[in-house]
Amino acid sequence: MSKRFSVNMVSAVTNQGKVQFMIYSEAMNAERLIEFLKQLIQSSRRKIYLILDNLKVHHSKVVKEWVEKNEGKIALFFLPSYSPEMTPDEYLNCDLKQGLSAKKSPKN
Repeated sequence: MSKRFSVNMVSAVTNQGKVQFMIYSEAMNAERLIEFLKQLIQSSRRKIYLILDNLKVHHSKVVKEWVEKNEGKIALFFLPSYSPEMTPDEYLNCDLKQGLSAKKSPKN
């Protein structure tokens, strides 16, 4: 029996509506999140104020230490628990999932 193929995405939406994303196949971990945060910093000339949900990795010691070292470039803020309606990323994810699931998978 074949394994189900899955792809994960982390994304950020700016206050101007621009989207930046990173696609990955493994589970989110601190190193992947930091890689994405570095991409955000590199693409911005100003300090980034990023609002995150409460995924455990977002609060990891490694991420906190990295953010402290880069506090002049990025600051993290967290949504209340169980409030996906407060993040525009969830709407983007929903649209993508609906679009992808609407397409029929090849049978062979």
